[in-house]
Amino acid sequence: MSSAKAGANGVDLEAQAADGKSSKLSAEFLLVATGRGPVTSGLGAEDVGLQMDRGYIRVDAQYKTNVPGISAVGDVITFEKPGHQQLAHLSSAEGVILAERIAGHEFRPINYDHVPGCTYCDPEIGSVGLTEAKAKERGFDVQIGTFKFGVLGRAKIAGEIEGFVKIVADKKYDEILGVHMIGPRSTELVAEATLALRLECTVEELIRTIHAHPTMSEAVGEAAHAAHGAAIHA
Repeated sequence: MSSAKAGANGVDLEAQAADGKSSKLSAEFLLVATGRGPVTSGLGAEDVGLQMDRGYIRVDAQYKTNVPGISAVGDVITFEKPGHQQLAHLSSAEGVILAERIAGHEFRPINYDHVPGCTYCDPEIGSVGLTEAKAKERGFDVQIGTFKFGVLGRAKIAGEIEGFVKIVADKKYDEILGVHMIGPRSTELVAEATLALRLECTVEELIRTIHAHPTMSEAVGEAAHAAHGAAIHA
């Protein structure tokens, strides 16, 4: 979106597509989501000498700060490299790991490439792992498979036919690198994709996993087939 102005009947918008062409549209309302910042003011972080970065608390891989005895997790932390996601389920997972460490138990660090993201809009969005572009940046020889929800019987029954599932995989070892979906139940279906990445699942293994019919989850299995050449019911 390149501009937004209040109009007589709402908001007049102008958007620019990837090819450089501009288009205009009008909407009743415009929702602006610009992200969130850390709420650390008033905590006395600077007084105890915590290392801060634009209001975020700097931590290491074990969530230790630069001050002995003080650790931090969740939306207020940052690592040496940017990109820590502000997600409730990630904060909870970090809290569990920190509690295990403090209690002296064995703990395993989080693979931040495997943190699922959900957008509760219509249609829903679920995503986990590397995008096609990011996978190529990391040097993978990428293969992809996509499948539209609208083909599924369950989607037609529910009248929710918009969207698709896309699988990003490594061609050499067939390992699934990312799964991205827009469509019905995507915020639920991403759980299967997250487990697949956690277990270093291959596309072949996902193809051989039987998905019940009629369900929305069939789109995940069909996308796996597509990554190997052709979806069964495309």
